[in-house]
Amino acid sequence: MKGLKEERLAQLEALYPTWEKKTVWNFFLATAERVPDQDFIVTEDQGSYTYGQTRQEALRVARGLAALGVRPGDHVALQIGNSPVEVFLALALSALRAVKVAVNMALGPKELGYILGQSSARFLVAGRDLRLAGVKTALEGVVALPEVSCEIDAPITAWEDCLTAGAGQELPESVGEQYADEVCDIIYTSGSTSAPKGVLLTHDMLMRSAYASCINRGFEMGRRVFVPLPMIHCYGYVEGMLACILVGGAILFHSGKFRAEPALRFMAESRANDVLSVPSQMMAVINYLKENPMELTHLHAVYCSAAVCPAWVWPGIRSALKVDDLITGYGMSEVCGASMQTQPSDGDDILCSRVGRLLQGGCAGAAEYGGCQLEYQITDQQTGEPCKLGEPGELWCRGLVVTKGYYNRPEINAKAFTADGWFRTGDCGYFDPDGYLVLCGRVDDMYKINGENVSPKFLEDTIGSCPLVGSVAVVGVPDDRHGYVGAAYIQLHQDTPEHRAGVEEYCREHLARFQVPKYFVYMREGDWPCTSTGKVQKFRLRQMAEESFSVSKQ
Repeated sequence: MKGLKEERLAQLEALYPTWEKKTVWNFFLATAERVPDQDFIVTEDQGSYTYGQTRQEALRVARGLAALGVRPGDHVALQIGNSPVEVFLALALSALRAVKVAVNMALGPKELGYILGQSSARFLVAGRDLRLAGVKTALEGVVALPEVSCEIDAPITAWEDCLTAGAGQELPESVGEQYADEVCDIIYTSGSTSAPKGVLLTHDMLMRSAYASCINRGFEMGRRVFVPLPMIHCYGYVEGMLACILVGGAILFHSGKFRAEPALRFMAESRANDVLSVPSQMMAVINYLKENPMELTHLHAVYCSAAVCPAWVWPGIRSALKVDDLITGYGMSEVCGASMQTQPSDGDDILCSRVGRLLQGGCAGAAEYGGCQLEYQITDQQTGEPCKLGEPGELWCRGLVVTKGYYNRPEINAKAFTADGWFRTGDCGYFDPDGYLVLCGRVDDMYKINGENVSPKFLEDTIGSCPLVGSVAVVGVPDDRHGYVGAAYIQLHQDTPEHRAGVEEYCREHLARFQVPKYFVYMREGDWPCTSTGKVQKFRLRQMAEESFSVSKQ
């Protein structure tokens, strides 16, 4: 632990006595001026950069993009994995007051073409081979990173040629509060429930959100954060890169698909203090360290979130990584990432049953929201009225970090926002007397069996507490007789007939009769349909279940 949390908070508050609205670039410049020789980007095989070196590279990239024709307000898509170049580009676009559209590296031509068209991207920086010949987009130019080949109906500029063309290029003025409320990023939803939508987020919203996380987690100056998550989503981007900028910290990138052994080795070599993770990654780490113990002497904090976490994982993390500072959280792209987190001092009983309390915003909060950056209301879906304390309903929110809408989707915006400004999250849950959120799942995940409401989240928590279960996801399947029945997708620690029978018996013992899933499907590691952040795509599980167990096949 890097000193008492109170001492770390005092340093943070001394650095930011009041909240000054600035662009991401201006926050970065302030830190680069304060600690130019401190690490900012650390990688195993792509070089490492101090704040001063990063500033030089980001300005070089900004000049190159300006020479290409990028202007304030332009939408520029990036299809690049976690790397120094991705960070340079993010900062360069902020300096140019252009809008970054981060694109998943795994997208195929059809999905990529959709996002490029829907986002009105003028330019694309390609970090992987591009096959979009004949696909209609609004692109006016493509910049290809080294060793990337492109087939597309748009002018192509090599990376080095772009940088060379920028020599001597003048950059637009970006200093001052007046630009902080401009859109900085369009972040596309992960597609766990439907086609992706472009969430509009401003500089000020993103930096406020990062600051609230720094406060709750007690970030020390210079914290070194391992980010094995794609920064196309808020989790890695806000909790990683932007939070590090606020404290002069370092983001640590390891190349390739996450595997426990090389990830742990890199964390040790790069002196990681903290890791942002999803449950599947922590499961792999726990299982590896059981057979191959090693110490990470600099690690003192772990953040594990973004997907259902089986109960055994929390004590497993504490035991395997020897950390006490362990949190989870709740949020979404539409609120700039996490809006709630557990406390670093909370025990496993809280981590197993709650997803956090509203984050205090410190100087970046608002009195009207009780010092937080937003407020939530648990709402009865039928009446639109607030629910009683402890009564589940849909979560509505509004505040300083809540998106103003989805890009170019007026019909969806009309449904997502109420007339008085509440954003309908689509999540279902309730607050306990201590202000912790108990999440019941997505509103559209809930199903009824013979008129009885069933929460897949409750079933997942219960089944996940069985010691034989590694991962579980439950969906409802239409049924002529009962309305709906449950299908449980389960990955066992050891898949044997005896363990399968044991899990099903556990369900009969711990669930009401109507809650016991009718179908049990046993999965292997690579069977799960997941987003790039490891979140199980429920809509695809529902499709799988309906194809396998539809009424016509019974």
